[in-house]
Amino acid sequence: MSFSSMVKEELCKVAGKPCCQLAELAALLHGGASLQLARGEKRLIFRAESAVVARRAFTLLKGVFSLKPQLYAFQRGASGRKGYRVAAAGAGAELVLEATGLVKRKEGGLALSRRVPLSLLRRDCCKRAYLRGAFLAGGYLSDPEKAYHLEFTPGDEGYARSLCLFLIRRGVAAKEITRKETRLVYVKDSEQIVLLLSLMGAHAALLTMESVRVTKEVRNRVNRIVNCEQANIGKIMDAAQRQIAAIESIERNAAFQRLSPALRRMAEMRIEYPDLPLKELGELFSPPIGKSAVNHRLRKLEEIARDLNEEHGQE
Repeated sequence: MSFSSMVKEELCKVAGKPCCQLAELAALLHGGASLQLARGEKRLIFRAESAVVARRAFTLLKGVFSLKPQLYAFQRGASGRKGYRVAAAGAGAELVLEATGLVKRKEGGLALSRRVPLSLLRRDCCKRAYLRGAFLAGGYLSDPEKAYHLEFTPGDEGYARSLCLFLIRRGVAAKEITRKETRLVYVKDSEQIVLLLSLMGAHAALLTMESVRVTKEVRNRVNRIVNCEQANIGKIMDAAQRQIAAIESIERNAAFQRLSPALRRMAEMRIEYPDLPLKELGELFSPPIGKSAVNHRLRKLEEIARDLNEEHGQE
């Protein structure tokens, strides 16, 4: 089961008050319902990709409106994958669409409304329920181990804009995009996705995602430290090789004995301990000397080696 399916299964177990059930059903129908006319009879058809979401719509239609909907599966095209439909017929179907704000009465009949029905969402609990229904109808959440990406597929551009604004008003930094001629609303930031999961009531998924997020942050921090340490070790080794080469050049030019006692001792210590960082090298002296003193003496040895090489025409 995908992570997205797990979230939807959890959301379908969230109980709600009657007002919340209506709000959730409104979002479900906005995301996947249509009104059909067959043999003079109006039929409400809700389509879902998963059985758990179809059952949720079936339960809400039955519970909120006392309808007797039908639930059945079908094969989706050449892929052979199953799809699900929930159908309700008669005057009740039209009543449901009006009550959930999907259609509005105008002169000459019914007009489709592609906006979030704010009149149904005056309470905070109803707003949360609407987000829950919107995700069940057309939501997707990637596996947090791989990426942070949550999206809604409203399909209709007007509804996508309305849903995006609704999310923004709830504190979620949502954005719109068109992909393959389909309008999407998406959230990329991990903290924003966690906020949205909390608003929808997917607390188990939230904990899972937080656990993954913390693990990834710790892993990234450790990798940064290791990379930094490796880079520092590389710099120390490069500097040590350069310093040793300078000391060997001084010896080749028979200038070692002309060095001051402090520089001579520094050269001997660097040859004896080629891998030590400057601070640790300085601590071996008696009395110990500081890192800056060690660095100064080694730089002086490199300068002497350069001058000798130039004097003797060496590179």
